[in-house]
Amino acid sequence: MGGGTTKQETTNSPPAWAEPLFRQSAEEAQKIYASGAGGNVYTGDTVAGLGDTTQSGISGVQTAANAYNDPAYQNMLNGPTSSATNLSDMASGKNLLSNPYFNDALQGQLDQTAAQVQSQFSGAGRYGSGANTGVLTNQLGNIRSNALSSQYNQDLQNMLTANGQIDTANQNQLGLINNANNSNLAAQQAVIGAGQLQDQNKQNQLNADLAKWTAEDMQPWTRLGLLQSAAAGSAGNYGTSTQVASQPSNPLGILGAVGSLATK
Repeated sequence: MGGGTTKQETTNSPPAWAEPLFRQSAEEAQKIYASGAGGNVYTGDTVAGLGDTTQSGISGVQTAANAYNDPAYQNMLNGPTSSATNLSDMASGKNLLSNPYFNDALQGQLDQTAAQVQSQFSGAGRYGSGANTGVLTNQLGNIRSNALSSQYNQDLQNMLTANGQIDTANQNQLGLINNANNSNLAAQQAVIGAGQLQDQNKQNQLNADLAKWTAEDMQPWTRLGLLQSAAAGSAGNYGTSTQVASQPSNPLGILGAVGSLATK
């Protein structure tokens, strides 16, 4: 016989009891789609932003930073301290040998010494002599020189001490101001840290709200997916397959058929 082609079709349909599940899935899908469930846009807040506590801390830091440029702060920072104001004349050397009390005391000592010298020479009958004049000049000169030298050294030491006290007062004032400002900055940074904890907690709440809303919006589709998974898992593989097989021609069979016809 001649060659031919065979066609084999195999149909693997789901079990009869599972067919209602698939029909129900299709119907439910149409209903859910028509209802508008799933794939919607969330219109609530998704970013917490900065809360009042954080903003207050940031404002405090800005205020503390701006204090460096505040005229009152700069005047306190760079202006003279009370010590500098009170000791400025002494620190500058303006008071060197200008103490009126020193001059009065020196003059009193000179007058007393002159009187003693003059009395001695007068008692010896040599008052007004050259020796009298020489001794008087030497005595008064030595007293004056020693007194002026001693007072100058004392005034110089007072000047150096005054400068040191001014420097110390300025440094102390600067340290107090900086410490106060640093303490304020640290306090404001602590406020910011507390505010950030609050902001993070609020952000977590917003994230949870978004996740909950999304789950509720997609709930019908999620349930439908469970139904479809149950139906497919129970029914197993199904479908329709077609297999085509070709058989080769048989020349002898053809000749036999022809011979058979010829004899008729």
